[in-house]
Amino acid sequence: MSIPESKSVEKTLERPDIHRQWKNSYRTEENEKFYEYAFDYIVSCLSPRKDSIFLDAGCGTCNHSIRLARRGFSVIAADFSESALKMAELNLQSFNMQDKIKLKRENLLSLSFADETFDYVLCWGVLMHIPDMEKAISELSRVLKKGGVLIISEGNMSSLQSIVLRNLKALLGKEKSVVRRTDAGLEYRETTSAGDLLTRQTNIAWLKRRFQNTGFVVKKHVSGQFTELYTRVSPKLLIGLIHGFNNLWFKYIKIPFFSFGNILILQKKA
Repeated sequence: MSIPESKSVEKTLERPDIHRQWKNSYRTEENEKFYEYAFDYIVSCLSPRKDSIFLDAGCGTCNHSIRLARRGFSVIAADFSESALKMAELNLQSFNMQDKIKLKRENLLSLSFADETFDYVLCWGVLMHIPDMEKAISELSRVLKKGGVLIISEGNMSSLQSIVLRNLKALLGKEKSVVRRTDAGLEYRETTSAGDLLTRQTNIAWLKRRFQNTGFVVKKHVSGQFTELYTRVSPKLLIGLIHGFNNLWFKYIKIPFFSFGNILILQKKA
């Protein structure tokens, strides 16, 4: 992606419209059960000290920061979108979390934090929207302490959902996005009501190798949500069934390979 195209995507991510769209699609009551299951599991995989500090990299409206704070962590929530941080501030006030979570405006491609600042870093559904994924990975690694843990959640290009929808759109000629295949995955560039948006369905095997080459060990690789088709259908009964299946899959199966959501828990070598 060229520099002008990259800047266009950044402008979209700065606008409040896109964050409202994501909030309406993903911050729903039905999704809350999954997120609570997921963060209970993630925290169970950690051995936190009392003074541990979490960086929520690309925090958006801070819903995940709040989950971490409720589980006893000190959190620095960082996002480069001023509009997202304004929404996050209101969110923290509504949950009385202003004293437990510190907001900072940061760009994941050039974080202002010193090397090895954080015990833990969360980057949930963020890398998929960043054109220069390699630079973001380097920065996340740089600010994490040796022995620290990085949690990544990304969409899987090899998931059952991705394969079926990709082939169906090709068959029917319904693909509206400009699609580009890279080593990192399939990049979909589309023009939304909020502006130009990049969404990458990630090559998870490549992502794991990339982190391993950067000095990480994969501690856990599990499913996130099996499918996000609940964003594409309208009948409430069907939406409820999809969420129910996602929750059951995560609680009892967790196999990631055909799941759209994939969660990586990575430890930086000491």
